[in-house]
Amino acid sequence: MESPDFESSSVESSSVESSGAEDRGKAWAERCPIGEESPARREAWRRGWKYRKERGPGTPKMEVAAEMAGSSDLVSEWLEGFGAADRHFTDPEAGPLRL
Repeated sequence: MESPDFESSSVESSSVESSGAEDRGKAWAERCPIGEESPARREAWRRGWKYRKERGPGTPKMEVAAEMAGSSDLVSEWLEGFGAADRHFTDPEAGPLRL
């Protein structure tokens, strides 16, 4: 009998979390200095941001950065995204990263 209450409360919290997640999901796009004309570089930057958001602070190993960037050519973009997320989650008033 507790299941219906649990389900309804989880549905409510899911909708609240998803709207908050959407707002947080826009944060990377607002701060990413790489335009839509460079989708691979932009995606690497976003992956760096997402990695930092999910894993928290700390310096990733270069092997991890290369793997998560998707290409060794995109490691610097991945690291820039990671660094921007680190600044954002440490200081929400931080502005966009400039290349």
